[in-house]
Amino acid sequence: MDHNIEKRKIFLRERRRTGNRVTIGFAGIADFRSFIGQKYIAGMIEAAVDYDINFINMAGAIKYSLFDDINFMNHYMKNFKFMKSPLVDGLVTWASSLCEFLKDDEVVSLFSKLQPLPMVDIGYLDIPGVPSIRIDNDSSILRMMRHLIEEHGYKKFAFIGSKSSLPHLRRLAAFRKALSKYNISEIEDAVYLSDSMESVDIGKIVKKLSTAFDLHEKKELEAIVTSSDVVAATVIDELDKLGISVPADIAVTGFNNQYDGISALSPVTSIDLEYFKRGYAAVELLIDRIMRPDLNFRKFEIPTKIIVRQSCGCFEESISQISEVHKIQNNEELVDLSQSQESELDIRKKIFLKIKSIFVQESDESIKSLVDAFFTDFFIANDSKKMLVWFRNFIQKERKQKKIDNNMIQQRITKLRTTLLPLVQENVELTQKLETVLHQMRTLISVFIDYDLLTNGDRPYMVNSISKIAISFAAATSKKQIFEALKFHLLDLEIPGVILALENTMTLDLAQSAVELIVPEPDEIMRVAIPKFIQSPELFPKKIFPRNRRYSMMLEVLFHENHYFGYAFLEMGTQNIAIYDTVRLLLSNALYPIFLKKESDVRSRAFEAQYAGILPIAQSDGTNAIIFREGITAKRIIDYLLEHIGEMSDLDKMATDMGVSKSYLMRRTKLLTSYTIQELHEKLRIEQAKNLLLLQGLSLGEVSERLGFKSQNYFSTVFKKNTGLPPATWVKRNKG
Repeated sequence: MDHNIEKRKIFLRERRRTGNRVTIGFAGIADFRSFIGQKYIAGMIEAAVDYDINFINMAGAIKYSLFDDINFMNHYMKNFKFMKSPLVDGLVTWASSLCEFLKDDEVVSLFSKLQPLPMVDIGYLDIPGVPSIRIDNDSSILRMMRHLIEEHGYKKFAFIGSKSSLPHLRRLAAFRKALSKYNISEIEDAVYLSDSMESVDIGKIVKKLSTAFDLHEKKELEAIVTSSDVVAATVIDELDKLGISVPADIAVTGFNNQYDGISALSPVTSIDLEYFKRGYAAVELLIDRIMRPDLNFRKFEIPTKIIVRQSCGCFEESISQISEVHKIQNNEELVDLSQSQESELDIRKKIFLKIKSIFVQESDESIKSLVDAFFTDFFIANDSKKMLVWFRNFIQKERKQKKIDNNMIQQRITKLRTTLLPLVQENVELTQKLETVLHQMRTLISVFIDYDLLTNGDRPYMVNSISKIAISFAAATSKKQIFEALKFHLLDLEIPGVILALENTMTLDLAQSAVELIVPEPDEIMRVAIPKFIQSPELFPKKIFPRNRRYSMMLEVLFHENHYFGYAFLEMGTQNIAIYDTVRLLLSNALYPIFLKKESDVRSRAFEAQYAGILPIAQSDGTNAIIFREGITAKRIIDYLLEHIGEMSDLDKMATDMGVSKSYLMRRTKLLTSYTIQELHEKLRIEQAKNLLLLQGLSLGEVSERLGFKSQNYFSTVFKKNTGLPPATWVKRNKG
């Protein structure tokens, strides 16, 4: 065993023996840059498990957040109240993840104030006195350039990055060092830095580059080195709009190994920054700091690795290393042309017609290029891969149109085999080569499908499930009902438990709180030991957390607009960080009307309470940004239905009023909420009915009339269908 590992385990074992297991926290914006935060957290949790220590995730989720709040940093700053002893013994920080919202010096000052709490940083900012886990930009870029120069023979390079990012500027400097190492001159006007990482700014850069250079067929430039996969994916997309193919016309590389690069039209060759390993190493270094706070720690670098994909001109290892014979059984009759006395031109024509019938959507020029590729690969240049390149371009086009059909394409490959095999079957070596190429094609399809499946990790919200859970929270009109809804849905969300600490009233900041809910329920001894008030967040008593075992918790501060209600510690089951943000939103919106009732007249606030309870449906869609651009959001649909709460559903009128077709409106409503318009309207009417019955004390007849039901009996039938109880019974059970 490594000596340092043994020393750590001895120290931690002694801490556990004295009943003081080490607890560490993580501070940053976990989902800000795609899956990076989730990989960091996965590495930290793995280290916490291996070393048997507690972990509290104090990160915020802004990229996938269900709320759009310009005061995000104002809310996230509340988390800093928890980042102190005795709640945590040390902190892993991702300080640079806050740089989108604060200036660099403000971020450094913010985290510096947390000292003398032991810390380790995993970002790119230097915090005085805080050791860091970093990657070496110089060696990483050199690794990429070595591949491009030594494997591909490229010598004509451009660089695209963003002037808004310090790491991008460092990678530009590393790019220039690598050129110098290989005695390659920097091409004039071939280095571009966009004003931001936004697609529109990167698009402008690509247009400038395409104006300055002929980017076709690697004439004036052979490769574009970019500073991130986000940039690389946008560059590939913009080049495609200009009719420039990657990698056929020019190679493009990325940096960071993000989902953006994997999902690009041509999957991006990139540098894997080993986020998991860096998260793991940060925990180890933090334990060392807690053990020996007097030692002078420094920056530690984790080696990176190159991930070879197709944008540089290579094929993935799983494709390029196929060399065995892979015969595909089929019952189709082979077209025997091997014994033909016809000329090569006549054979080409027959093959052309046969392949044209297989790839019917391809142009004559494309089919001719495939025929030419076959003859080049098998009868002219033994090491040529033109057929595989043609097929890659074909798959890229299919992917661009979002219509990769695995079965259909596999069938086309089988038919292609029956067409080409007769031409080579008299030659064992060529037959084996053809089988290899065809299997490479099949593997290439699998690679693309795997990429598309992998990019689903960048879509973390379970939209349909969450919209249904939101309806459940909307029905809650008391803390007790909120708690019951939360307990009921924890399992659906893969959350093992929760500790909920609430304040007495809404505040503009976090004040003293009291523990009001613990799931799973504590034993009698623990219930007696729970303090009545917790004066400050960092004094939250650890004895309330699960005893006699380690735990991982997600901290969520509960707020609505600028009003704070308390906070929740959610025991981590799923590592999908977005789910915990969902619970925060649902809890906050459900608690708001409850707290509001304490401070104002109940009757005048009834509709507002009902609306605040239902609002989560309008905010629970992970594709909300896309839908917003198209004009129809869940919130807009619900707003309209609430305005017509006392009317029967009229889809034609609703579609006309919203300026869309009825079919489009029906599709969008189902996508956003998982309900039809009629189902959603009915559920909203029932939620409003609950408020009218419980909060305003109206009679069944009054509620029925106000909400547009054709009779009191019909209203009662619909109410029971949605709640399982007749209205009178439901009111009796929920009073008090």
